[in-house]
Amino acid sequence: MINLQPYLQSFGSIFGAERIALTDIYQLQSNAPNLLVYTMPAIILLTVLEFVGSYFSEHKTYESKETRGSLWVGLGNLIVNLLMKTILITSAIWIYNQLPWRMELNWWTLIFCFVGYDFCSYWSHRTSHYNRFFWATHVVHHSAEHYNLTVAFRQSWVQHFKTIFFIPVALIGFHPVIFLIASQLSTLYQFWVHTEAIGKLHPFIEKYFGTPSNHRVHHGSQEKYLDKNFGATFMIWDHIFGSFQYEEEKPVYGLTTPIENKTNPFVLNFHEYKDMLYDVKHSDGIREMLFFVFASPAKIYKHKLNNVEKSDLKTRKINIVVIKVAVALAMLLLSQMVIAQETKPAKLPTPRGKDLLFFLQRTPDANTVIYELNYKTDGSIDYKSPVKGSWIRYAENGIYKDLTGFEKKFAYGVKCKAIGDGAFEIRLAAYQKIAMYLLKSEDDQKYRIYIKDEGKNLLLKRIFVKVNGGTFWFPKVEYIDLFTTNSDNGIEILKRINLG
Repeated sequence: MINLQPYLQSFGSIFGAERIALTDIYQLQSNAPNLLVYTMPAIILLTVLEFVGSYFSEHKTYESKETRGSLWVGLGNLIVNLLMKTILITSAIWIYNQLPWRMELNWWTLIFCFVGYDFCSYWSHRTSHYNRFFWATHVVHHSAEHYNLTVAFRQSWVQHFKTIFFIPVALIGFHPVIFLIASQLSTLYQFWVHTEAIGKLHPFIEKYFGTPSNHRVHHGSQEKYLDKNFGATFMIWDHIFGSFQYEEEKPVYGLTTPIENKTNPFVLNFHEYKDMLYDVKHSDGIREMLFFVFASPAKIYKHKLNNVEKSDLKTRKINIVVIKVAVALAMLLLSQMVIAQETKPAKLPTPRGKDLLFFLQRTPDANTVIYELNYKTDGSIDYKSPVKGSWIRYAENGIYKDLTGFEKKFAYGVKCKAIGDGAFEIRLAAYQKIAMYLLKSEDDQKYRIYIKDEGKNLLLKRIFVKVNGGTFWFPKVEYIDLFTTNSDNGIEILKRINLG
């Protein structure tokens, strides 16, 4: 008969570690290897190599203002981590000393600690996308519109609020040194996934591990990519909890509502807190106040749109800039009211033109917005702004009018971004979730507008917006119809986006 007593005694001794005196914190810090410091030269070298490669490549993954913003945020985060290091180690030791099942310092316990840490990291990350309080500690990481290794430096200066998600790992009884090493390994692993220089890897790796492809999906702002792939090292958690998505089309990076200031680290870190405080200040009771703090960002956005008419109009001091904006908006409102009162044709004509890319119509309206190729005075395409929009005023005898500055920025204008090889990504200013692409047709090498659906290019002809109620400034859009044609077989396809 096998004598199990020696094995049981050996197993029991694992959990018989002595308490750690708080006076030994300095010695403990010395014993814990600082992996981030050791690997910093390699991190800097890889970042510089990627930057140089981007500089000499047609596909630019770096933008000067955004890169400076990432470096400033990263520097500030480094300072915060140095200030917080002693507090976090002291807290880990205090928890460790309270437990009766303290583990000895054994290297193999790092395996189990790392897996547990990664599981808690998944839920910390996922909660950060569904709870505004924690989203405010994470939004800076998603604010970059270019995907490169410096995005890994964009870590919030107040991200230590999320330490509470890792308390369960500490309560298992792992030695504080093991816990700190697991944390550093997790941080290091997530550095290399922030790049476009590495394509898709072996299917097994793509399915079960965090890779650049999987994490590019997480940073994508398309609807199919939102709130996907939260795993840090292992993707198994995303498969189990239904949040996994493969990279299918090229992600569009950044927030669904981009930040204009790309450099100021204080704006990047705290703009969401500023918006949150404003919402709390103007909330209607404790229930709505708590909603603005802890609800998901998506629900809060919809809530504010649906209740914009309830915003109070209390008298307050208004500076001259706000007065100018108010006058401009009032003039635009009056002009639109006059147009709305004119007779609406039973059916709007289909616009024509050799440079016409697509057109947009909405109801109720008696006009059409057309989008054409934009040429410079010398007859060449303006690659900085290849698409321009303008009105056909059918209610005014079909005259053509340019979009106003306000309309270009907030309503019917488009945002164009070069993506290499003479192609451009196009987004409507009013609804930036629709990614369109200005590409040269393989048949005649002429520019046309396409949308991507399951990897296929669909030729876009027309957009129709169904409006049903709401206010002038915040119309209630019921759905958006995209009238497209399959480039392979010529079959017409209607793609509807329901918003009501």
